[in-house]
Amino acid sequence: MIETEYMGLRLSSPVIVSSGPLTQNIVSLKNAEKAGAGAVVLKSIFEEQIEADVSREMEDNAEYLSHSSAEEFFASSSRDWYIDRYMKLLSEAKKELSIPVIASVSAKTMDSWIEYAERFIKCGADGIELNYYPISSDAGISGAEVDRRLISFAEKARAAIDGPLSIKIGYKYSSLANAISELDRIGIDGIVLFNRFFRPDIDIEKIEISSGSPVSQSDEYGEALRWIGLMSGEIKADLCGNTGIHDGATAVKMLLSGAKAVEVCTAVIQHGFSVIGEMNSFIEDWMSRHGYSSLSQVIGLLSQEHIEDGWKWERTQFLKTIGQ
Repeated sequence: MIETEYMGLRLSSPVIVSSGPLTQNIVSLKNAEKAGAGAVVLKSIFEEQIEADVSREMEDNAEYLSHSSAEEFFASSSRDWYIDRYMKLLSEAKKELSIPVIASVSAKTMDSWIEYAERFIKCGADGIELNYYPISSDAGISGAEVDRRLISFAEKARAAIDGPLSIKIGYKYSSLANAISELDRIGIDGIVLFNRFFRPDIDIEKIEISSGSPVSQSDEYGEALRWIGLMSGEIKADLCGNTGIHDGATAVKMLLSGAKAVEVCTAVIQHGFSVIGEMNSFIEDWMSRHGYSSLSQVIGLLSQEHIEDGWKWERTQFLKTIGQ
């Protein structure tokens, strides 16, 4: 009843457990499947974290790395150790799980993105999710250039990666509608809206920069809902809702706007894997109450192209209604 297709993959449920602390070991992955998840996205492999760890290890072993060739060998071997560990988890997940397993990559350089993704596909990943979110802090770079770099990146990734490919992006682009349309034109299979990245804060007692809350709030889904509603009827690529999806009601909203699936993380962290089953049950009960027998009847029902008052998706200002 709640089967769906996302990135060309058949999912028994539209609820996907997103990349995070709950998808970094086989026990949690199996629990996610048992609870009713339609797919899992392995915890992202971060190139920056690997480089930081390797750099620290090199400092700790500096006395043994006096020759440049030894230093280069150590750095390469250490980096390969992290990649091999990730591939081991991927292989084990493919052996133990029957639901799709999607590998997630967050790297700084184009070569690394492609290298990692190609290796994971060969290792059996059902798909690749690439995290892309540049911080445009250079005032000399225009919004158009930021958008162009996203498209250039996507073109290179699509040409190199032979398998289902999605890109998880933020929403701060000069023309998000154009960017999403271009990703679709390139042939990206799925677009995840939106990535929730590190948010800085300040510790006023220590007087230093600190990390903001790593978890989402239940009211953070609005931007994803808006842009899925605006774009789902215009493109072939599958859209996936992310951030602020804490219950079945919000998942239904995403589906009605045109999402083929939703990614959840915080809700599972806070309430356990049972929340996945609760979301599935809510979706099924809601469909039954409204006379729908398949998700294909629900997905995109309220997208901009399918309703007369589609302009409401574009409304950005508060309107005051005066009662008679």
